[in-house]
Amino acid sequence: MNDHEARHDVLRLLSRVQRPPERPFPGGADDQEIADLERRLGVPLPDSLVDWLRSCKGEAICAGGVLGARPDDESLDMATCLAMFPTWRDSGWLPVAGDGCGNYFVLVTSGELAGQVGFIDTIADPGSIESMEGRSLWVFLRRLLSQDG
Repeated sequence: MNDHEARHDVLRLLSRVQRPPERPFPGGADDQEIADLERRLGVPLPDSLVDWLRSCKGEAICAGGVLGARPDDESLDMATCLAMFPTWRDSGWLPVAGDGCGNYFVLVTSGELAGQVGFIDTIADPGSIESMEGRSLWVFLRRLLSQDG
């Protein structure tokens, strides 16, 4: 499956994923919210992440939520999460989702694994990627949302 097909599936699944009734779909981030997130992160966002954030700016879905441009909800805010693990910025890792147990999935933005998504077990070793979970952000999100749908 290529990224275009995975993106199409993700956007379809996003409309079907289970949500708490008191938390309606927040929608996508606008240009100002994306620029604000980049400023708070201190790094430019990869195109695939910007594309995803325009569809979903961060939401309490799946086991641990998908992170994004959510300064209004620190538990879903990518910059707030990154501030808890400042070495991730130096490693080129941006947190994109949680697993519900305090661990995170990160988008690798530099090096030979750039563009892939890895899993970090924050108890075992918050400074290393334990496993790779998707060859791209869209492929990872497709799998994540499929498990919740």
